[in-house]
Amino acid sequence: MAKKLETAPTGDDYTEQGTIGAPNDDLPKGDNSRPSHDEVRMAVNEMVQWNEKRKALNNQISAFRKGLKAKGVTLGVLDEQVRLLEWTPEEVKAHYAERDWYAEAMRQPIGSQLELYGTDATPDPVREQLKWRNIGFKDGLAGKGWANETPDECPHDCKQSYGEGHEEGQATVRRAFQARLERKAPATNEAPANDDGDDQQDAA
Repeated sequence: MAKKLETAPTGDDYTEQGTIGAPNDDLPKGDNSRPSHDEVRMAVNEMVQWNEKRKALNNQISAFRKGLKAKGVTLGVLDEQVRLLEWTPEEVKAHYAERDWYAEAMRQPIGSQLELYGTDATPDPVREQLKWRNIGFKDGLAGKGWANETPDECPHDCKQSYGEGHEEGQATVRRAFQARLERKAPATNEAPANDDGDDQQDAA
């Protein structure tokens, strides 16, 4: 049976942290690395209130963004433009140049890549085939699907174009992979070891 406490400890009688209602000076003597229990309790109380305020603010922002989306605003593009407000003109220019570089690698229809999709003078059937060839190319790069299995929405007369593009995309990946292996291969100009010297005599 636990010993019955005759009188409640007060003031200097506190020797253990964790007692409900412990005063602010209940830390062990010389230990200034931790806040007092009262400070911890107040911090918890205040943090709960701030979390509630943040939750309410997030709900307001979410409602605002939904309203923008309903008006036709593309939120991702808008977010980028807001972020660019703090950039210098040089940084913005470099940002879009880098985006174009990545897009060109994937044959997206931008800038100098437009000719891959035809021009206004290109007959519609040819433009459609060019479009599906490039779709196949991107799918091949991404390892998506197969050259002989076109997407359901691919027109029948564009299936061959899709397959050719897919195979070109796969070949592009293989070349890139081979180039990576060659860069990683240790370069050496040393002659192979020769134990008996016969090869050297034959060469002489």
